Amino acid sequence: LEKQPIITTVLRNIAVLSDLLPLILFIFFVRSKKIFGLRVAFYLAALSVFLNFFVLSNQRGREYTFLVGRIATLFEFGLLSVLFFKIIRYKVFKKGIVVLSVLVAVYLLYDLFSAANNSFDSIPSGITSLIFLIYSIFFFYERISDPSSLFLYASPVFWVVVALVIYFAGTFFPYIYAQSHMKEDQFINEYDIIHDTLYIIKNLLFGLAMLVKDTTLKSPYSMTKKK
Repeated sequence: LEKQPIITTVLRNIAVLSDLLPLILFIFFVRSKKIFGLRVAFYLAALSVFLNFFVLSNQRGREYTFLVGRIATLFEFGLLSVLFFKIIRYKVFKKGIVVLSVLVAVYLLYDLFSAANNSFDSIPSGITSLIFLIYSIFFFYERISDPSSLFLYASPVFWVVVALVIYFAGTFFPYIYAQSHMKEDQFINEYDIIHDTLYIIKNLLFGLAMLVKDTTLKSPYSMTKKK
């Protein structure tokens, strides 16, 4: 029991510092900074660094932790929706992304202005996690169904999506349970361990994506866009 707070504190510190990894690798090692998937990973890491080091690092900022979380969820949802809209090729599905994005964005804005500032955004986080899991599954299905996708693993975007799948799949149920258990100390400790561990893995995979040379761009087997 005495070790639990130490573990959570260490993991929290590592998770916060892990955001620096994709930032540094993107700035100094990524040659083609036009790859949108890598830019999305960079923007997400930059947002987290800004919030953790400049907003939530003082006592007054920590009083608005849950409000800041809602704003970050809205920003993250918009950014990742654009990402999947750009990397998914099936036009009907892309239209679905647009419609769903508008509906969910309206709900997130409603939740932002109507929910109490001291309540965790459990439902919005759970909804966005589920949506991005569906997008990710369709992305992989679309790529695997294409017989020319021989170099899928060599694409930086592939590793970005893998990172998102692991993170959102692992945090989906903790987000849902947080709605009714966030005031319990034991649950908070378990939630922090699960979330921070997955967060670190996500940033490690983002870092891997920054180091992957996109051979699909020059490969004769590169995918063609679907009409």
